[in-house]
Amino acid sequence: MADFSSIDPQTLAQQLATYDIASLQNQLKTKTATMDSQKKALDALKTALTDFRTAMSGLNKTGEGMLKNLVSMNREGIANVTAGSSALKGTYNIQVDALASAHQIGFEKMTDDAVKKASGTMDITLGEGSAAKTIAVDLTDMESLSDLTKAINGDKDNPGVTASLIRTDGEVTLMLSSDESGSKNKIAVTNSSDLVLPTAKVISEASDSVIKMGEMTFTNSSNTLDKLIDGVTIELTSVTEKDKPLTISVSTDSTGTKEQLQTFIDSYNTLQDTLSKLTKSGNGDDETRGAFAGDATMSSLDRELNDVMRQVFGDKRMSDFGITADREGKLQIDSKKLDAAIKADPQKLNDLFNGKEGMLSAMDKSLDRYLNSTNGLLKGRQDVLDRQQSDIDTKTEAMNTRYESSYNRYLKQFTQLQKAMAQMNNTMGMFGLA
Repeated sequence: MADFSSIDPQTLAQQLATYDIASLQNQLKTKTATMDSQKKALDALKTALTDFRTAMSGLNKTGEGMLKNLVSMNREGIANVTAGSSALKGTYNIQVDALASAHQIGFEKMTDDAVKKASGTMDITLGEGSAAKTIAVDLTDMESLSDLTKAINGDKDNPGVTASLIRTDGEVTLMLSSDESGSKNKIAVTNSSDLVLPTAKVISEASDSVIKMGEMTFTNSSNTLDKLIDGVTIELTSVTEKDKPLTISVSTDSTGTKEQLQTFIDSYNTLQDTLSKLTKSGNGDDETRGAFAGDATMSSLDRELNDVMRQVFGDKRMSDFGITADREGKLQIDSKKLDAAIKADPQKLNDLFNGKEGMLSAMDKSLDRYLNSTNGLLKGRQDVLDRQQSDIDTKTEAMNTRYESSYNRYLKQFTQLQKAMAQMNNTMGMFGLA
């Protein structure tokens, strides 16, 4: 008779308990592998779409776009000039007669002791007429000039005046400066306190910049001129000599424009590479089949992007600028056709790509259907995967509970069998039957 007393209850219990859950375990393993693959694919798609969207945003900023312009000047040191995408080609002669400056006044020979002894208020006004704004500074309980400057600068109603202390040769000057330049931003102080306040000395006048173009004269409160010429920003740094105007020439930057377009094309082609990989059918080969092969949502995304690129924006299509798609859906540029189109009418490139009615905005709206963090299609897909993960976790927990129950049951049974067989063997040994 076989000796069952030598059996291992733990090993047998483990083997049988594992067999009990084998079918469910294989199902969960398959589902987990599929879900993990889709999670990775979804993350890769989100990254590709977000990167493409970011690239488009950079090419569709306010005042900037696909078209790049160049600025040249006949002399340096007068101004810093930049031209945005909306700037028109042309030459502009500007005579700078005066620079704008901010109002600064100073009160000399001020002392901490005088402030410490003072009480009452000091009104500081910035501006003139109905636009003037005033703050009232209470000098009571102040200990020093530093307290006074902190009270002025820290006042929540401060209209744009900065107080500072200038120390020279043992004397202190309280300086008040307007934060903005221009003749309308004058500072006035009305002293209603018992502080002895010297007569204010002007350190810098409140003045506008003065610019002439031919017989026309323009003034501006600051030295930044961003409305004088459409699309051109001029930051004045010095005045011009009499009858020697600053000549500004604006022209198309063909190289910079091509680089902008190439950025868009590279970003789009990278997105296409990701979509192609994720939706690849694989010809029946599971190893090369994409995680989203045959997926209707992914097909819809690809179709939407292609539809937008074929639309007319600003009376032009991308193909009018030599930008077309190859057999794989990737974009490419015909440089000669692009150069000719830009030379004919460079602003049409901006009309095609930029602004609220341009192609980039239309593509962004399409992408938002997928990337919207609240109700986007990819958010919905992620929610489905999360629910599937929760279901797998629940079933895994139930499977583990089943395994433990089966294991304990089998362990108990085989342990009892082992004991019974040991007793039987002992009894049979007593009768010489073992």
